[in-house]
Amino acid sequence: MNKVFIRALLACAGLYGSVILAAQQEEIIVTGTRAPIEAGRLPAAVTVIDREDIERLQAKSLPELLRGIAGIDVTISGGYGKTTGIRMRGTESHHVLVLVDGVRVGSATLGTAAFQHLQPALIERIEIVRGPRSSLWGSEAFGGVIHIFTRRGSGETPRYSLDAGGGSYDTFEVTGGVSGQYRDFDYSAAVSWFDSRGIDARRPTPGRFGVDQPDNDGYDNIAVQFRGGYEFGADGRVEAFIKRAEGTTEYDGNFQNETDYLQQVVGGALSFDPVEDWNTSLRLSESRDETENFAPSGDFSSRFDTRRRQLSWQNHVSLFDVNLLSFGVDFREDKVGSSTGYALTSRDNTGVFGQYGLDVYGHQLLASVRWDDDEVFGAKTTGGVGWSYAWGDALRLYASYGTAYRTPTFNELFFPFFGNPDLRPETAESWEAGLEGRHEYFEWSIRAYRIDAEDLIATVCDEFFNCAPENVNEAQVTGVEGELLAQWGGWDAMLIMEYLDPENEITGNRLPRRAKKRLSLDLRRDINRFTFGARLLAEGNRYDNVSNTIRVGGFATLDLLTEYHFNDRLTLRAKLANLLDEEYQTINTYNSFDRNFFLSFHYRSR
Repeated sequence: MNKVFIRALLACAGLYGSVILAAQQEEIIVTGTRAPIEAGRLPAAVTVIDREDIERLQAKSLPELLRGIAGIDVTISGGYGKTTGIRMRGTESHHVLVLVDGVRVGSATLGTAAFQHLQPALIERIEIVRGPRSSLWGSEAFGGVIHIFTRRGSGETPRYSLDAGGGSYDTFEVTGGVSGQYRDFDYSAAVSWFDSRGIDARRPTPGRFGVDQPDNDGYDNIAVQFRGGYEFGADGRVEAFIKRAEGTTEYDGNFQNETDYLQQVVGGALSFDPVEDWNTSLRLSESRDETENFAPSGDFSSRFDTRRRQLSWQNHVSLFDVNLLSFGVDFREDKVGSSTGYALTSRDNTGVFGQYGLDVYGHQLLASVRWDDDEVFGAKTTGGVGWSYAWGDALRLYASYGTAYRTPTFNELFFPFFGNPDLRPETAESWEAGLEGRHEYFEWSIRAYRIDAEDLIATVCDEFFNCAPENVNEAQVTGVEGELLAQWGGWDAMLIMEYLDPENEITGNRLPRRAKKRLSLDLRRDINRFTFGARLLAEGNRYDNVSNTIRVGGFATLDLLTEYHFNDRLTLRAKLANLLDEEYQTINTYNSFDRNFFLSFHYRSR
């Protein structure tokens, strides 16, 4: 497709809840402030995806689910389970902080989270806050935060669920779970199995180091999770949780083409109110990201096992019912175990943060500051301020400013014959303003932002091809996001349009793998026991390299979705994706799915 179109959010009534809807429904979120707060008081762009949304969207992977979110650009290296890039507002994948039940996840060597292995079947809710949040969460909260919540039990009667389905590429998925509550104890447990023979991940590439492996690159994932909690006193709670996923993914490569992976998050938390209007909590956790890589011959190639142990103490004080004071301390230790000999295999970071929210005659003010002390590079201070004002339920205006940073990864610092221990953290400043409106039959929002990033890390090679990472790049990203939600004649519709200008200020080139323009249109209607939906996503062209010599064309895809509700327990769902059989790429030479379908049954006990 030659014209640059646009991509965006799959969000209509009953689908993704934008901050407009969240504000009107008094949606409570925790990611933007680390404390429960109404979304309408947060001077930022927020998207909330709940369990009902996930089921209706029928996404088989987290990248597929996130493709419809405003401000998020998804690139995939060839099908299910393959390396995925999630860029938020033009920043890099390692500029997005990913949390699971409040626990920071991701590889300490790569600096990114493996989104492709987080199965939607086990997710209860996702909160997405766009814009810098380093002043609360520290490193990596550069372009925004994606916070994933697992299920929590409720109700005295146990609730059972069973989902089973299959479709194109010999793809099958089965998920079962139980949740409930017995007196003051609540529990939730689930297991999920996913398997697909996949597609050929990559087209043949010419040259001395070209790749030509015409085969199907499969993927499998087995995931389990448990979460249990006990409530005591008036406001006390203690809980423990574990989430574990493991499997194998195949891909195309001359040196490695198969990876066994394991992801695990385990932790516990205690919270209570020492006095009225003061909540304190303590959380201890560990996230693990392990991979074993194999050569095309089947021989072992490499192993990486990173563990991030975290201890957090945070406090939230409600003042005069409308003001909020938050403060706390985070301690994190990152450790690397590997078949590769790193010069340093562990480091720790201590962060202290504070936040104050104030309501003055309807003006919502929010300010936060954080000081981090990293074992490798030393201290870093970040901050953020925001303001918002609402004219009743009809109109809201907000503006914000924040700073952010990202610490270099173990690979960038200490990888043998490559790392540079003198690297500095990447830094950024961000400005944002938004206007949101609500009327009888429609809601709308428009947001503009700018991000100035410095000390960005890039690989630099000398005349003898000795290469190392250095702080050499600067970038500026400006963008505009527009959303329109309408309800008319039984139809729900959501239109999102986005324009992005991500520029490397050193070369003047566009930052690679970012589309400048995106559009999303979503339609949905309920007719008796049926629900019908359609989803149009369009993205403009992008460049696959920093010199902007490799161009990847734009594209548009159309999906059809339907549901039939036999009763309040049993539902049949079907999805026909890429109806027009568009041949497209998001990364040069890497294939995407052609026309495909998936059919599934879903059972829920009362």
